[in-house]
Amino acid sequence: MVMKGSGIVEGALRLRLSEAFLTYPAGQEIHTAASGRIAALHEVFLEIEDRDAGITAMGEVRANIAFITGTPNEAVVPAAVALVEDISRKAQSAEDLAMYFSERRQFYPKIAQALVDNTLVDLEAKRAGVPACEILGGTFQDAIPCNECIFWGDDEGMKRNIASYHAAGFTKIKVRVGVGSLESDLRRLAYLCNTYGDTIRLCIDANGAWTADEALHAIAAFARFDLDYVEQPTIAGDWDALNRVAKETGHRIVIDEGLQTDADVEHLCKADGNVAAHLKIAKAGGVRPMVDIGRRLHAAGIGCIAGQMNEGATATAIAVHAAMALDPLVGELYGARGIQDDPCSGVVYGRGQVSVPRAPGIGVTPPDRDRLTTVWGSSSA
Repeated sequence: MVMKGSGIVEGALRLRLSEAFLTYPAGQEIHTAASGRIAALHEVFLEIEDRDAGITAMGEVRANIAFITGTPNEAVVPAAVALVEDISRKAQSAEDLAMYFSERRQFYPKIAQALVDNTLVDLEAKRAGVPACEILGGTFQDAIPCNECIFWGDDEGMKRNIASYHAAGFTKIKVRVGVGSLESDLRRLAYLCNTYGDTIRLCIDANGAWTADEALHAIAAFARFDLDYVEQPTIAGDWDALNRVAKETGHRIVIDEGLQTDADVEHLCKADGNVAAHLKIAKAGGVRPMVDIGRRLHAAGIGCIAGQMNEGATATAIAVHAAMALDPLVGELYGARGIQDDPCSGVVYGRGQVSVPRAPGIGVTPPDRDRLTTVWGSSSA
């Protein structure tokens, strides 16, 4: 843990970095081919208090997602501290903070950039008195259609989770595959189809578990389930394999872990076959870059999923506003659903949708400070 320190301007701005470890109920834990089993979400929060305007903005990112960002969990908080110290050292106003961030962000990991970018968007929206989606060029919507996900686990957990999803109106279901055997994946999908029939639509996510040959074999075996799309079937970065699978299967192939850099975006714009992108703030380096990437892909005729990591309400809310600024195929925005100890609230799920309050900024409540541990801030923060 980084110890609390000082070094920012004790004037109009106060900044505070905090962390928390958030959990889901037993049986709802995250487990994918890329992540392994995740016991708790290591969340990092940034608050920016603009004392002149009388408002406090908040952002959040998840630290233990090295499998998608490349930044080790233990490096995220120090990187966030270094970035916030860097941009706030001389800042006298919110405008200064945004300017210094624009100049200095390139020297820090994308996950740290995302934390600051998200918070600055919330701050700008609150100062303007508008929902964050308007700062991103979108229009506020009462709800965004949302899918749900069945992670790897035992069959009883799968049955319990799909029953709760179906009862809450979630009919678009993503199933994590590639962790166990192909036979176990087939059994799980068969159960879902036999039990729920045409009341649900299925897709699968292999999280880069397969070679091209393995992916083609598996997708052929899954053909009877009429999947909406197949996500990241091949190893991230192997564009030849991905292009081959996209061309030979005819399925819509969605790229997630393989979409990390500007070069990856260019590869995707030129990819063969029926392809789409899974956009996430953590990969893009903030909500503004995520929306910018989405618009570049849209101009190239590439559809997108507006997604997120499994993370708390504050991180989810800004991702919902990003979806309002894009025209996604679907919102994969279930990340905060069911968290037991989230310090913030305001994200609501139901009828297969996700919503946030119409309010200035991202719309979440101020945090329950008893659930946060301060890791850096001004001496009076």
